[in-house]
Amino acid sequence: MPISWMTALKIIPWGNVLESAPHIVKAAKHLFSAAKAAENDYASGSDPGRREGLANLDSRIRLMEERIAELRQEQQSSAELIKSLAEQNALIVEAVEIFRMRLKIVLVTSFILLGILAGLVFWLLTRA
Repeated sequence: MPISWMTALKIIPWGNVLESAPHIVKAAKHLFSAAKAAENDYASGSDPGRREGLANLDSRIRLMEERIAELRQEQQSSAELIKSLAEQNALIVEAVEIFRMRLKIVLVTSFILLGILAGLVFWLLTRA
């Protein structure tokens, strides 16, 4: 039973992969833009928690609490993205393992048939 790349590709649940792809891309873009914006804010000194002009301690605490809430949301998004990628990776690894086992079976079968063919050729040559 020859295994082709088409068979290997059919094993992967592409519906799930394609269904998850837009969400993964959106989450990755959001994470990237949020990280880039935070880096730019920090580099330019415009980070609200680092402004020198904030005289009111309550305002600084409120801004820090908001930033902590944003960081928690980003962490949650990162965790969801990592989980989704891990699930897809597990599916691909499983498909590759199935493909590897089937390829092994095909190779063993091919060697056995090659041995039988060589034996038949030898038998025919010695008989003549």
